Amino acid sequence: MSGLRHALALLLAAGNLAGAPPASAQDVAWIWPAGDLPDPPLAEAAVLVESVILGSGPPRIEPRRRALLVDPGTRVTPVVHVQPDRAAGALADRDAQVIVAALLRAQRRTTSGWVQLDFEAPLALRESWRALVAEVRRRLPAGTRLSVTALASWCSGSAWLHDLAADEVVPMFFHLGPDAGAWIWSAVEHPERLHPSCREGAAGFSVQVPPPAALQRRYARRYWFHEQAPRPYTLPRVPSPNNP
Repeated sequence: MSGLRHALALLLAAGNLAGAPPASAQDVAWIWPAGDLPDPPLAEAAVLVESVILGSGPPRIEPRRRALLVDPGTRVTPVVHVQPDRAAGALADRDAQVIVAALLRAQRRTTSGWVQLDFEAPLALRESWRALVAEVRRRLPAGTRLSVTALASWCSGSAWLHDLAADEVVPMFFHLGPDAGAWIWSAVEHPERLHPSCREGAAGFSVQVPPPAALQRRYARRYWFHEQAPRPYTLPRVPSPNNP
């Protein structure tokens, strides 16, 4: 982590703050089971409502057990998290149907018009994951938009994301491993290397280790993950280009 902080500090010191923020940039709080809303609350929160645990037996559903008091003015995007079976070579049909059913249940709880699938599929499940996203999109009402999270590494090629049947891809620019500094530098300096769906629509960031402002400002929707829940927190301030 210290290496990542050092790399980010170098980026900031080098003046990598160019670029204008999207006209309607919006911050979204990502709320996992132990999480709370930031203070002050945001206009939108993506709240994990169910987890689907995959293994050798039938899928296991874990509903959210900790109540979350949401400000009446906060729009809620329900999130379904899938914990994959790393040993699986493909997604079993019964598993896919359980995940689809969980997202359809979640859709009934949306007040933002969005529902989100958080599924860090291993390489062996890539085609199953793409087929699952297409099936979820087919089954959701036309007026509900589908968001999917993505490992940042998926953005370096087209195999995961080309013609994906989702309305939004959220690359997660945190927990990037030992090469995090180099990865963030490349994303800041060479956005053309990212898949088009990862360049400016939406992205996920860590409250604890926010990336350079140039990267934050590029996205119209910024999802913020708080890694020290349930401690109180505020979101990092995104410096403007003229007032870093």
